Amino acid sequence: MTKLLYFRLALGNLWKNRQTYLPFLTASTLLIFSMYSFLMITFNPGLNKVRGGVQFLTILMFGAFVVGLFSAIFLFYANSFLIKRRKREMGLYGILGMEKKHIARVLRHELSVTWLCAMLLGIGLGILLTRLLFLLIRLALRVEVPLVGTVSMQAILVTAILFAALYVLLIIYNSLQVRFTNPIELFRGGQTGEKEPKARWSFAVLGLALMGGGYYMAQAVQNPMAAIALFFVAVLMVILGTYLLFFSGSIAVLRLLKRNRRYYYQPRHFVTISGMLYRMKQNAAGLASIAILCTMAMVTIGTTVAMYNGSEKMLDEYYPFDMQITLDSPQAQAAIIAQNETLAEDAGVTIQSLHAFNAYETTLAFDNGQIFRADVMAYETINDYGKLHSVLLLTEATYAALTGELLALEANEIALFTTAREPITALEMEGDHYALRRLDTLPVIPCMSSGTSMNKTYMIVPEEATAQRILLLTESSPENRLPRYTVQWNISGAGDARAQYAQAVASQTDFKGHNLRIKDSLREEWYALHGGFLFIGIFLGSVFLMGTALIIYFKQISEGYQDHDRFIILQKVGMSSKEVRATVRRQILLVFFLPLLVAVGHVAGSLNMMVLMLSLFGLMDVPYIAVNTFAAALGVAALYWLFYHHTAKTYYRMVKF
Repeated sequence: MTKLLYFRLALGNLWKNRQTYLPFLTASTLLIFSMYSFLMITFNPGLNKVRGGVQFLTILMFGAFVVGLFSAIFLFYANSFLIKRRKREMGLYGILGMEKKHIARVLRHELSVTWLCAMLLGIGLGILLTRLLFLLIRLALRVEVPLVGTVSMQAILVTAILFAALYVLLIIYNSLQVRFTNPIELFRGGQTGEKEPKARWSFAVLGLALMGGGYYMAQAVQNPMAAIALFFVAVLMVILGTYLLFFSGSIAVLRLLKRNRRYYYQPRHFVTISGMLYRMKQNAAGLASIAILCTMAMVTIGTTVAMYNGSEKMLDEYYPFDMQITLDSPQAQAAIIAQNETLAEDAGVTIQSLHAFNAYETTLAFDNGQIFRADVMAYETINDYGKLHSVLLLTEATYAALTGELLALEANEIALFTTAREPITALEMEGDHYALRRLDTLPVIPCMSSGTSMNKTYMIVPEEATAQRILLLTESSPENRLPRYTVQWNISGAGDARAQYAQAVASQTDFKGHNLRIKDSLREEWYALHGGFLFIGIFLGSVFLMGTALIIYFKQISEGYQDHDRFIILQKVGMSSKEVRATVRRQILLVFFLPLLVAVGHVAGSLNMMVLMLSLFGLMDVPYIAVNTFAAALGVAALYWLFYHHTAKTYYRMVKF
């Protein structure tokens, strides 16, 4: 009977506190649904049959890790709001004679019931939406994804164990809260406000320095490799700086405003500033968390949408032609061209823009106008790795035959086109200085066998002797100094004819054993990778937005209870209902839209670093990346306003002035 009594008390408490427990249950349900969905897709054997499925599975595992980490952080964060709201109730139980272990048992039953309901709802939602999720994956990856069953017992087991462990930790935490606090403190805990904090200028300056350092690092980075290495350092600095500025910087600003007597001693300013100072420590944690979550949502959704929408741009950057093959002799090159015409005629496709040329490929390091071998550079900083270039050396005669353009180079002149962000302003090699003619565009882009997109440089030299001099400096092996014979071409025709032709080319003996690239075949893997990023990006962005919405809701609920009596007192001492309402509106607008402005600033500050990292995938269009990123930021801002608008109504109803 006693155990049943505690269970009934737990159910009654959940019902009476449904205004706060329902959002917590909703958050747990959605987090369980997200985790189960990631694991269900990961454990589905059908994805192994999809081209590019391995890359997608790797992204899924990363997504599952992020959801698990976020779940742990968010559940503890939300639980702290629940405990503070329930302290008065738990204190009353203690005063009425209930022992601490019995109070802890009631809390344990409450969380156990919440976990069970969240598991049933989350897993049920995941099972219900399985086919929809696979449909979205198929649309993102642009391939047919074979479904294997609708329920993954392995995914259910892993999800149940993970969230059971998290809820056990919550039960332990809540039990310790009850054990080490006496009933009177618990009874007063729900009404205990924060003392007016001191302005810690040292922390405010440190926060400003950390945030400024993170921004400077994001702007000063010069190449993609350095951007990847420094990204997490910059992110950590900005996150710490954000929290310190919200904790100390906001308090310092409010105290400065308080010292301004002409500004402070006005009814609307007095109430707003004093109210924010009174609870700024609690506000700062929530507001900084909201700013970081909004930033994460904007960056995650913006970059993945930019990658997916720019897939064809990136594919063209890697592979300028529909097909290319690199050979080791001019005889093989001539045989390929002749056989290719027969294969195209049999398949019913037309060959267009066929180019055959010979060139030299190597890797060079460009530093202050000097040309170095890649292995002799002193890589003292990460930025030095951005000095490496994949180089294609062509003679002037080859370039003229390829493009139909005569350059008329001087004996000591080199024409150069590069995709690198850092300009090459001079060329000097072993004391020989070459005049540099920079080319803005290439009429025909000669394909490289490596297929890289980062720092591709095309050097046109006046004669073979110059090319060999550069190769002798950079390539120790005689085999690496031999020319590469390339054939590149486009095709036109119906989809089935193109597929038949590609299969014929790939299966021909003369084509095998050579570096053959078929863009149509590579496109499947390309969209599997970028579609996977898009799926994960939108999923994780939605999780971050859910966290943002629930933090806003819990914050409004928590402050609504505290502000109810305060605003009634203000009305009794002379403030009109209109003045109180205006004060509340200003305070809410200031408190809840400040994180949004900070998030947009973070996105703008990180744009250069995002552009550099996306260039590793071949997306070089900076305006295109910026448009996609800020479009995502605008969408997040619109959803944020909806969250604010809905929770503000709840707050007004609770204050009731």
